[in-house]
Amino acid sequence: MIPCALPFKLEDFVDWSNAQLAEIKYYCTSTRCRTSFPCYPFSLQIETILEILFFYSIKRFQIKDVKEFYQTLRIPKPRSNGLRNPSSRQIAQALSRMENVRHIEDDCYQIIDANIAFYADELEYGYEKGFVQYFLEEQIC
Repeated sequence: MIPCALPFKLEDFVDWSNAQLAEIKYYCTSTRCRTSFPCYPFSLQIETILEILFFYSIKRFQIKDVKEFYQTLRIPKPRSNGLRNPSSRQIAQALSRMENVRHIEDDCYQIIDANIAFYADELEYGYEKGFVQYFLEEQIC
């Protein structure tokens, strides 16, 4: 049995480097980003979260980590004033349909592979334009 141990817990988001958190906030919440993460279908949001985790070398995670991702970043619901708060069941169903993730045990999953090129390209664009720095400065104030 493989333990589900992360190098750091997503629930401790504040322990991430400020740069990493700024990058994730830019990508998932900024209107300056060339993506529209909040408007993605739920399954594509989950796939994108896996790509982000993989980019930061996180290969094992739990459903509660995905829930924490949504809560920490305050991802809005499309066409609504509320925040998206997916249930554990919704997340598990989305993960069960994906080929690049494996259910290890109980609530633990492993990312087999993920295409991080689009995320990396968008971060490069965000840094070039100064958009990511805005989120970094926001955290420092």
